[in-house]
Amino acid sequence: MQLYEYEAKAVLKKFGITVPEGRLTHNLPEVREAFIELNRPVVLKAQVLVGGRGKAGGIRFANTLEEAEKEASQLFKAEIKGFEVNKILIEEKLNIMKELYLSVTIDDVLGTPVLMASSTGGVDIEEIAAKVPEKIALLRPNILRGVREYETRALIKQIGLEGEVLTEVSSILWRLYNIFRAYDAEIVEINPLIITSEGKVVAADARLSIDDHALFRHPEFEASRLEHFENPLEREGQRRGVNFVDLKGNIAIMGNGAGLVMSLLDAIKMAGGQPACFLDTGGGLSEERIQNALDLLLKKADSDPDVKVIFVALWFMISPAEEAAKGLINAITKTKPRVPIIGVIQGIGADQAVKILENAGIRCYPTVKEGIKAAVEIR
Repeated sequence: MQLYEYEAKAVLKKFGITVPEGRLTHNLPEVREAFIELNRPVVLKAQVLVGGRGKAGGIRFANTLEEAEKEASQLFKAEIKGFEVNKILIEEKLNIMKELYLSVTIDDVLGTPVLMASSTGGVDIEEIAAKVPEKIALLRPNILRGVREYETRALIKQIGLEGEVLTEVSSILWRLYNIFRAYDAEIVEINPLIITSEGKVVAADARLSIDDHALFRHPEFEASRLEHFENPLEREGQRRGVNFVDLKGNIAIMGNGAGLVMSLLDAIKMAGGQPACFLDTGGGLSEERIQNALDLLLKKADSDPDVKVIFVALWFMISPAEEAAKGLINAITKTKPRVPIIGVIQGIGADQAVKILENAGIRCYPTVKEGIKAAVEIR
């Protein structure tokens, strides 16, 4: 679960890392109060869980109250990469002398933590790695022993810092590692870490993503988990107990099992189609669960004109397929489908389930290959 910037900064502040003075706002009166309270030039930052906010117009600057109100009014009406702006973080504008990059994440190959630092901040680390990889310093710690401050000092020295700034930045990186461990993080990042013209070291932006499987250890975030799904369909999927990921394509996909659904995504792409979503029903193929899952796909089809067909593939190893078939029928009885539905049903009770579905107008195919071919041909 990725936290909002203001939440990530609250964690950094808790661990003694300096962040800009600011206030979270939800409407224009709060924006006015925040500007008057700060009484200085500010930056207005849309709180959306997407990268590249700045390039998408999600970060604005204001020197006066009138400018702040104008920029905030525009932001509250804006969509940043398809997401509405409901919260704006108002912060003091920093006098930037230098921008750095710090993070702790998981090495995809080794599966172990890696600390990263760069003298080039304010841009994506992938861009730095592609253009100037020599400007990235890495440390792979012994996870049993942890990280010592002398190790972070040696790492920060590699990016050209010295003196008091070296000591302070290395201390911040050491604290980031402690946050990483304490919050079961997948990544904790400061980009950029600002050295101001006054000599202060400030975390101007922050990112913290917590492993979903560890949320039970962090009840302060688990309770608000649904708020972190800005896509309304993905949020609704969480409420219904299914794993839904919204995509851009023409074939809405549903299956029981993440491995199955991911295989369907690949097979549909190879056949010339474009997946419009990923829906994994998870375990327990009850009538109610299947109905809720297909109902969500029908909502996706109604809201997205690019969707031309719904493809459902279900395998039944324990529970009988007839019950799930009834769930599918309940969903299309409740909401008339805008697009055709194609099914592939295998396992216990599949023959009877196929008869039920075909009588209701859902076309079924004996194999995934045949079903995908039919789905891709619908334009």
